[in-house]
Amino acid sequence: MVEGKRFIDLHCSPFGRKGSFFIIQQSDVGHDHFGASDLWIGTTRSTGYGYSGIETTNRVMKIRLLKDGRPLPFAVSNTPAEVILETDFGSMRICISEHRLLRFYGTDGLTLSLSAPLSAFHSAVKDMLDGTWQLLTCTSQVIWLFVPVRGTCVMDAPYDWRAMRTPYMNGTWIPDENGVVDLCVEEFDTEPKKRSAYPDYRDSAAAVLKDFETYRDTCIPQFAGDLNKSRDLAAWMIWSHTRMPAPGSLIKREMVIMMHQLFGQCYCWQQAFQAMANCKNADFAWDLLQSVFDYQIPETGQIPDHIDEINKTYFSFKPPIYGVALNWLLDHSDLSVISAERKELLYNELRGLYGFYLNYRDADADGLPEYHQCDETGCEDSTMCIRGFPVASPELSAYVVNISDALSRLAALLGRHDEAKKWDDEADALTDRALKAFWNGERFIAFRAGTREPIETGSISFYTPLLFGKRLPKETADRVAADLFRENVSVTPYGVPSEALDSPYFEHGWSKGTIQSPTTCLV
Repeated sequence: MVEGKRFIDLHCSPFGRKGSFFIIQQSDVGHDHFGASDLWIGTTRSTGYGYSGIETTNRVMKIRLLKDGRPLPFAVSNTPAEVILETDFGSMRICISEHRLLRFYGTDGLTLSLSAPLSAFHSAVKDMLDGTWQLLTCTSQVIWLFVPVRGTCVMDAPYDWRAMRTPYMNGTWIPDENGVVDLCVEEFDTEPKKRSAYPDYRDSAAAVLKDFETYRDTCIPQFAGDLNKSRDLAAWMIWSHTRMPAPGSLIKREMVIMMHQLFGQCYCWQQAFQAMANCKNADFAWDLLQSVFDYQIPETGQIPDHIDEINKTYFSFKPPIYGVALNWLLDHSDLSVISAERKELLYNELRGLYGFYLNYRDADADGLPEYHQCDETGCEDSTMCIRGFPVASPELSAYVVNISDALSRLAALLGRHDEAKKWDDEADALTDRALKAFWNGERFIAFRAGTREPIETGSISFYTPLLFGKRLPKETADRVAADLFRENVSVTPYGVPSEALDSPYFEHGWSKGTIQSPTTCLV
C-alpha cells in the first residue's frame, strides 16, 4: 500500500498554477490516506459575482484510475509542479503544463476515467470526429477539448434532446500497446482546435517547476533553517493564485485572487498585502499595489472592492491600507527600478483615494473619516459596528494618516518638497483630531458619527491604531501594546483573535473571535 507525499495539503488549497483556471481539488468527503481520496478536475473561471463552491460549479470532473476495468485505490502525492496518483500497480501524473493546458501522463498500463455530472442547462459533449471530444458547460464557463496524444478514448455521453443537454460524461482513456496514456485537456474561449503536436510531458513539468522557482527566488526573501519550507509553501500559494492579463479579461496586470474556491476574485486590499509580501521584487510589488488603481473612478477617487475577468464591483470596498503598503515598500524595496513616471502615476492615484475619504466618508464634517457599511471595515461582522453606521474609528484614521505619510514621502522622491510638507501637516492634523476624539486615557474607542454614541468592544480593530506609529505618544502606544499582549485574552497560541476572549461579544464567528490573517498582519 502506497503512502502519498504531499508538498501542499489539498484540503487547504486545491492544486493550481500561475495564470491558469484549471485546478485539481479534493472534495470535502475525500481523505488523505490510501484509497480514500475524492479527486476532481475543477475550474476557477468566474461566473459573475455569485460565489461557486467546492460542491457546486467549480468541481467539474471526478478522477478515477482503472486496471482491467476495475477501480484502483490510490494515494495522492504532489510537488509544486505535479499531482501524482500512486497505486500498487503504478502511477498517473497530472500537470497544468500551460495556462490553458492540463496534462495526464502514465506509463504503467493504467486506464484513466473522468466523469462529469452535467446538470446545467445546455451542457454538451461533442465528438469532434478526429479522436477528440469537446465538453461545454455554461455554469462553469468551460470549453474543454480532450486530446489523447497516446492511448484511445471510449466515451459515454448521451444527449437528451428533451432536456436540451448531455446529462453526464464518462470518458475512459485506455493506454496504448506500450502501456502509455498521454491525455491533453485544453481550454478555449470559443471554438476548440486540435494542435498539430503537443510538447513532451516531462519537459512541460520541468518548465512549470522552473517557473515557480524563478518566482520564489525573485520575489520572496530567503529565511533561515526550517523556515524555508514555509517560504516554499507561501511562495507557491501566491504564485498559483496569480491571475494574468488575457484578451477579453478586465484584469490589466498580474493580480492575486483570494482563493481557488468560493472567493475567486482579485480583492483590491489583498493586492496591497501581496505587494508587501513580494517586496524583494520591487517591480512586481509596485505593479501589484498599482493594479487596483487601474479601476479608480476619476471623479471621486473610489476604487472597487474586487475584480475578476468579467466584473468589477464598487458596491463595497475594504479598508484603505495602500498607504501602509507603500510605506512598507519605501522601507523594504529597492525603488530605484521604479521610474519617475510610475511614481508620479501612483502619487496622483493615491491622492485621489485620500480625497475620497475626506469628501465622501465624513458625513458629519468633523474631519474624521468614517465607515459607512460593514464591508468597509474588512471585518464584516466586527463588533465595532454594533451601533450601526456611519462609524468613526481610530483604525480608519490611522489608515488615512498612512496614506498622507506615504504621499509625503513619494512627493519628496519626486522633488516636490512643498507638497511633501503639506502632506506631513495633513497627517499631523488628522492624528491630533483622532487622538482627541478616540483616546479616552485608557483605550481607543469608536463612535457612531453624528450622535457620538461611544463604542467600546474587544475588537482587534481597536489595536490597529498602532499603525499611527511614531505619531502616537509613547505612553499611548505602550498602553495599547500592553493590553494587546494579554495572554489568552488578546493573544492566543494561534494568533490574535478578532475579538478578545474575555469580551461579552466573543463567538466562534467570522470577526467575533476567529484568527484573521489581514488584521493579524496589520497588528
